[in-house]
Amino acid sequence: QYRQVYVLILTWSFHDLKEASYTAPTGGKYTSLEDETKRLRGTFERRGYSVYEFDIPMQRSTESLRQQLKNFCLLARDDTLLIVYYHGHGSLDDDNELMFSSHEHPANVALSKTAAAELYEAMITGEACHAHGRSTQYRELVKKYERYRPVSTVEWEAIRPIVLSASSDMLLILDCCAAGGATATASGRRAGGGSSIASSTFSPSSLHFTNWKPPTPAQRKYTKHLFAACGFESSTTDDMTAAMCHVLDTWTPPPSPPRTQLPYWLTTKRLHQIMEDRLRRNSVGSQPIFRQLLPVDPEKYITLPDLSAGAGAGPDAGMSRGRRGGGSWRRG
Repeated sequence: QYRQVYVLILTWSFHDLKEASYTAPTGGKYTSLEDETKRLRGTFERRGYSVYEFDIPMQRSTESLRQQLKNFCLLARDDTLLIVYYHGHGSLDDDNELMFSSHEHPANVALSKTAAAELYEAMITGEACHAHGRSTQYRELVKKYERYRPVSTVEWEAIRPIVLSASSDMLLILDCCAAGGATATASGRRAGGGSSIASSTFSPSSLHFTNWKPPTPAQRKYTKHLFAACGFESSTTDDMTAAMCHVLDTWTPPPSPPRTQLPYWLTTKRLHQIMEDRLRRNSVGSQPIFRQLLPVDPEKYITLPDLSAGAGAGPDAGMSRGRRGGGSWRRG
């Protein structure tokens, strides 16, 4: 049982998973990342967890995220659980390694042709020239075609040592395509069909966990678990994150066995089983994957305690350490 739990929710400062008119199919239900983050924060805070958010910047993305993760891992303690949650786009690079990305360029050919023609005309006529006082037209065009801006990326390999070397137990939640390795589509689209993969048969080839371990014996004693999504429906209303929030909000422990009087704890493995059952009953294409990343053997448990009745937030000293080193922590 942990005395405190800290959560870091990661997304991008710019992304294309916004309001329904942006990417959702006509008539379909859609949950933006902003709404998803709000629900996540509420679920974790109701359990007494301390929640932070970080929007990965479009410039110097890797360096900024590495620094924020280092700051967050300063909260690590033996009696502390760290949860790192990412939602957004994911894909596989040429080496079959996981890569996080800010957005996708539109696949609509007609829209791309229209955008190219309008932007070129504005460029040669000076209608969108910010330097000549036409700032209004400039801003309108930038907003209208913002999805064509360069895609920013962060490679998993660049942050893996920080995450897996944290001197604390950790739950890593990746709510993005390709988080399940080669079994997921490499297109990077968050929307799209998916198939269920049992945790016992899952091999996260894109994460290369079997080829890497923390450098010191002291760091290797901590348990690291993974929740990953291997596919998505067009709607995120009832996908992995929604199912996880529902279980955490509604789960109640069964009565303790009479002989032991020991309480039941909600473990990450049990949470995965309940989530998977719920998604199967609802015929949702997105199915969660569970895996113990470290140690390779033997099996270890991570519990998800309800700290709402206690102090919950943990010592002030730990919180101040988590903010050290700059960056833009946001805590509501």
